[in-house]
Amino acid sequence: MKSAGRVSVLCAAAGALLGAAPPPAPLPWEFWRDLSSLAHLPSGDQVVLRSSHCPSGCRFDRTSDGDPRFLRLERDEAVILDEPGAGAITRIWMTMGQGASEPLDPAIRLRVRIDGEAQPRVDLTLPELFSGDHPPFTPPLVLDRLLSSGGNVSYVPIHYRRGCKITLVGAERARIWYQITFHRLAKPGAVRSFRGDEDLEPLREMLLAPGLDPWPAPPARTRHVALELAPGSRAVAWERAGAGELRSLRVRAAPEQWRRVWLELEFDGAVTARMSLADFFAVGRGGATPTRSLLLGAAEDAALYSYFPMPFFHGAKVTLGARPQAMAPAPIEIDLGWQETAPSPDSGLFGASRLVHDSVDPERDVPLVALSGRGKWVGLFLDLASIGAPTREYLEGDEHVYVDGNSSPLHHGTGVEDFFNGGFFFDRGPIVHALHGAPYILATPSGARVDGMYRLLLTDAVPFQWSLNAGLEQGPGPPTGHLRMAARAVAYHYQRSGRAWALADHLDIGSRASRDAHAYAAPAGAQCASLTALYETQPPRERTAFGCAFDRGGSRFLLRRRDAGGPARLRRLLDVGTGAPAADVWVDGRRVASFPFVAANPHRRWQELDLDLPPLPGGAVLRLEVFPRRHGGGDWRHTEYRYELWQPR
Repeated sequence: MKSAGRVSVLCAAAGALLGAAPPPAPLPWEFWRDLSSLAHLPSGDQVVLRSSHCPSGCRFDRTSDGDPRFLRLERDEAVILDEPGAGAITRIWMTMGQGASEPLDPAIRLRVRIDGEAQPRVDLTLPELFSGDHPPFTPPLVLDRLLSSGGNVSYVPIHYRRGCKITLVGAERARIWYQITFHRLAKPGAVRSFRGDEDLEPLREMLLAPGLDPWPAPPARTRHVALELAPGSRAVAWERAGAGELRSLRVRAAPEQWRRVWLELEFDGAVTARMSLADFFAVGRGGATPTRSLLLGAAEDAALYSYFPMPFFHGAKVTLGARPQAMAPAPIEIDLGWQETAPSPDSGLFGASRLVHDSVDPERDVPLVALSGRGKWVGLFLDLASIGAPTREYLEGDEHVYVDGNSSPLHHGTGVEDFFNGGFFFDRGPIVHALHGAPYILATPSGARVDGMYRLLLTDAVPFQWSLNAGLEQGPGPPTGHLRMAARAVAYHYQRSGRAWALADHLDIGSRASRDAHAYAAPAGAQCASLTALYETQPPRERTAFGCAFDRGGSRFLLRRRDAGGPARLRRLLDVGTGAPAADVWVDGRRVASFPFVAANPHRRWQELDLDLPPLPGGAVLRLEVFPRRHGGGDWRHTEYRYELWQPR
């Protein structure tokens, strides 16, 4: 290990274990411990993105020198993430440059502190973090800009039980873009705080062999089928009754048939995917090096493959068909592998959803993902093309991900190629990796530009309890300042119906009747007033509400729940015009959770912030108190305009 940087490891003596206990269930990001766990639908888990996105919605994102891009400054350290509870950092992406990616500045250090410790567990310069020379930050868990086409990315999980703070030293004037994806857990459970010596070899081995079957053992049952599909025909390739899990799906067809032959998946009587082979297996329009990710793509033998776990409880069917305009009969071979054991009861059904759009209204996001019910988003294949202009500025748009009806995006990105772990329009050319790639960058005969991209959300799968919607901001372009584009998006997901949540109770601080009904009391010295401001939506939405602001003491109120023992989520409407401090939530005299520190946005001040609560004892009425924390060096005030309590129906 180089002396210029270090990864600090705190060790504790451990007593000998008497007898072997069964291993604990994988944590939400530990898919490599059990691939079937990808289908599990957790509660009490949010996956959030903290990024350096432009707060005013500027379409070219932030380009000015000296733009801080930080939560706050603490002495000589710039805080870019500050989480007060349990969770895990599962992805760090960064880039720097002046119109093209440049080596990260060695004068800037990144420090990670966990569980309130003063000593950082990670203290490395930015180049060291992504160089691959400092365990556990080694390939393929980290890639630099040369390997990831302009982006620097780390997938090393950094987990914590009582909070995490990430700071940059020497970055006050830096033009740096970053994304940090992390889990926010309602309770720490089996989480162990990051030490730096965790065994990540199983994950490394998986990521080093994309295209090969990642399952630890061959499937118990297999089947080989040969078909010849006439134009407009269809054939059932495989059908099972009862419970099980489809684990391997390999299709051999001539590449010219990939867009003419379609695949249909049916689980428990519901069709969960129906699209061309090119779309489902994320190969799109092809390329010199086709998609070869961990769980889907084209293998070296040209077979299209999927290794996603696909559980079913009552039955499954795989059907293939040929489009009516297919030129000739299509010979197809398909190999399937499955288990006949019943899946975990909390598993969702695998599906792939396709949305195809040509942008019309430049002020509205182009839809990418639209899901309802309870589920988890685990991947995206995206084909973007310009319309009427030979430009790739469609890559300037930011993605926005809205979860469970929240008016504020849980993910607000910094550009299309950034989401796919590249940078500066993939300035090192096409890339293909186990979890992300950009396999083709093309020009059509009409002069349009096209990018094909994929990303598997495995350590960072996004759970939702009743809905998930993702859209893409349209990039700038001549002559109107907005670029029209064509989007073809395939989202991979797990879902279950019938588990929708509902609003159990709400407190509207602007209503005297609501304040009285919920026994609301603001602390002495609170300033209460009406505010008219914008949400960080596209286009921005205006709202007027009445609420209170304070920096000392705490507010008190009651909320009534439907299920005294079930999961619950507290949603708060706040003003982030000057930022907001972390705030502790107490229930019946016990601190149970904490709202995080929120970055300032003077341009779009409204934000809705969700906080999952751990299981709480007691009756139908929750007695809540909210106390803001003091943060040195700042004058932030806690603001609250509305509280909502959500629970399963």
